[in-house]
Amino acid sequence: MESAILSYLGRCPGPYFRQLAKELSAPVGTLSHHLYKLMREGLVYRLGSRPRYFPSEIEEERGWAIYLLREGPRALAEAQPLICGRRLCPHVRDLLLYSIEAYPCLRRDIVDNFIVLMSML
Repeated sequence: MESAILSYLGRCPGPYFRQLAKELSAPVGTLSHHLYKLMREGLVYRLGSRPRYFPSEIEEERGWAIYLLREGPRALAEAQPLICGRRLCPHVRDLLLYSIEAYPCLRRDIVDNFIVLMSML
């Protein structure tokens, strides 16, 4: 189970717990046990008040960029490592572009967040 978790997070970082359970067809209790074991071992970490999970190979700043991509504008208050003054830091654009190219699964979240933003106009 632990290798399946790490493999999935390597392909598509930043899922919610329930999304990860669904993608791996894993019982919640089993997934919880193995996920927390991986976190104790330092192989996985989580970010945000609506926790999303990342493999330790992804540095935390990139993790926050992915969190922001997946959560949309509501995550700006939490993504402090990406904020310079009152705006996103200039290098965040490159982090976001790299993440979109490296992880195709993130593209769906971008479209969903764009639709939400457009519905607010």
